[in-house]
This record gives sequence, C-alpha cells and structure tokens, in this order.
Amino acid sequence: MKLSKYAKLVKEGGYCSVIHAEDSGIWLGTRAALFRATELPDMVGEEQVRTVLDIPEKAWEKVHLEEKWVDSVHDIFGLNLSDFETGEQDTTKLKMLAAPDGLWCACRRRADTGELIFYQEKLLYPIGDQIKDSDYIRYTARRMAASGQPYLVVHDGFEVLAAVMPVQVVTEEYLADLSDFQALCTEQFYRERSRAAADEGAEDAEAEKTMEQIGMEEVGGEA
Repeated sequence: MKLSKYAKLVKEGGYCSVIHAEDSGIWLGTRAALFRATELPDMVGEEQVRTVLDIPEKAWEKVHLEEKWVDSVHDIFGLNLSDFETGEQDTTKLKMLAAPDGLWCACRRRADTGELIFYQEKLLYPIGDQIKDSDYIRYTARRMAASGQPYLVVHDGFEVLAAVMPVQVVTEEYLADLSDFQALCTEQFYRERSRAAADEGAEDAEAEKTMEQIGMEEVGGEA
C-alpha cells in the first residue's frame, strides 16, 4: 500500500487506527476502511505511528489515534479480514456513479441477491497501484456478524488487501431526485435528437439547392 495516500486520508478524516493482529501483523484503518500493512515494522504509540506515516507534528495534533490488539483477523471492529469467509459473494461494478450531496460513490452489485453496495472509491487509493497492476483483484461482499451490515472486501488472489464500509445512498429523497433527473435527461435527449434532425434536414435542403444551382448552370452553358 502507498503510505503517503493513507496518510492523506488520515489527515482528511482526523482519525487513524493501528490494529495489531496476533495471527497476521499490522492493519491500518480510517473510520470507513481497513488496509493490510503487514509489511510494516511493528509500531506502538503516537510518536512511532506519526513517524512511520511521516505526518508533521502540527497536522498530527488534529488526528485521533486508536490502537487495538486482537487475537485474529476474523474480528477487527466486527469485520472478518481473513482470506476466506463462508457465504461471501462476488460483486460486479456498475457503470454509473452516485454523488449524493457531492459525495462520489462507486457501486457494486452482489452476484446472488442483486443487492447494491455503494462505497467511496477514494478510500481505496492507498492500494490503487495494486488494484491497477494485478490481474487477480476481486471484490466480495461480506456481512458483519452482529448487525448483518454488508461491507466490501478487496482480494488480490488469495490475500485480502482491504475492506471498506458502504455508504447509505438510496433514500426516498434520493429516489425522488433521481426520478426528477431522469425526466430532465429524457427531455434533453429528445430535444437534442429533434435539433439534430432539424440540422440534418437543413443540410439536405442546402445540398439540394446547391445541386439545382449546378444543374441550372450546366443547362445555361449548353445553350
């Protein structure tokens, strides 16, 4: 993972979590995402964490650090970050993005139920290079054991890279706004199609007029 991009998320969100998993190593988190960072040396306490993340002291003053020691990656803040979970489902990314109140969210669809999971794609920037370079990236949907809330897990082959929590996008207000927007887009589509047809008709008329003019000139020349 790119530590500089993770540090940027930390500074933007004012929160940093360091999880020490006994069976795995270090994981780093924001309020809505967790990342495998087992390649990093063990770091304990604010000074060590700040130094490793290379965050200036002034900026670090606005960051809340939470450290956690767990026995297993099977339960980190209620998320199972093991390489496999019974019942997890593959997902497919949809072409459309949602932007409720300016918050850009990508969307993935569960293969089994069709359930949509919206999430902030920028939260995965720290592993963006791995996602781009690997041919074995998969996104699966899992559920928290206690609440049943879904979350996305990013795999590279058999290894989990990260997990990201969903964003609540679909509300009655959002659906109403979406319906209004669809109606406006439909109007615009037919408006532009009508304009294009009118322009095409004008071009045909101009071409016909030009051909008539050429014909008249040829007749005049023969006379």
